[in-house]
Amino acid sequence: MRTMRPALVHAVFAVLFGASPMAVFDVAAAPPLDCAKAVGSVDEVVCKDPALGALDTKLVDVYAASSKAATAEQKNRLAADQQQWLAMREACNKATDRNGCVKERYTRRIADLQAQFKLVASRGPFRFACNEAQSGPLVAQYFETDPPTARFTFDGRTVTAFIARSGSGARYEGPSVSYWEHQGEASVVWFGRSMKCSTRS
Repeated sequence: MRTMRPALVHAVFAVLFGASPMAVFDVAAAPPLDCAKAVGSVDEVVCKDPALGALDTKLVDVYAASSKAATAEQKNRLAADQQQWLAMREACNKATDRNGCVKERYTRRIADLQAQFKLVASRGPFRFACNEAQSGPLVAQYFETDPPTARFTFDGRTVTAFIARSGSGARYEGPSVSYWEHQGEASVVWFGRSMKCSTRS
């Protein structure tokens, strides 16, 4: 059983949440998780799986890069979102496939942060004129994350969506957004509103 840096994210954010929002993010200051005391928790799953341990370490690095790129206001949101993510990760303890659940939580969180703070290569932004023109264009930017993601901005909101299976074109699904684009035309469901959009010239 590994004893160094298995679920270091948990310890890092315990330290972070106890500090002021402007505190310097110091990964090295966070103590390693004691795997001997992780019995029955999601931490135990991470401790026993080297691949999950590697994802945990990667998330620490990505979070540090995100924190460095964030504004003061974004740092507060970043910390709150991470606290919610830790609760979602812990909920995997009740999943039938705990390892699969934990892996998905990590990969999506890493991809979301990389897209939010533009830490990886991207295409765009592209603008689509929608049938609700008074709200302005729908803006899409595609990121080379794993899994691939897109950031959509419309009507004053921005969300991250993840690539989904599609017979043709490109489909992305995320919280409160569904997007399917084919040959410059897009069908979008945005916070319950259905729209048809086309690529702006």
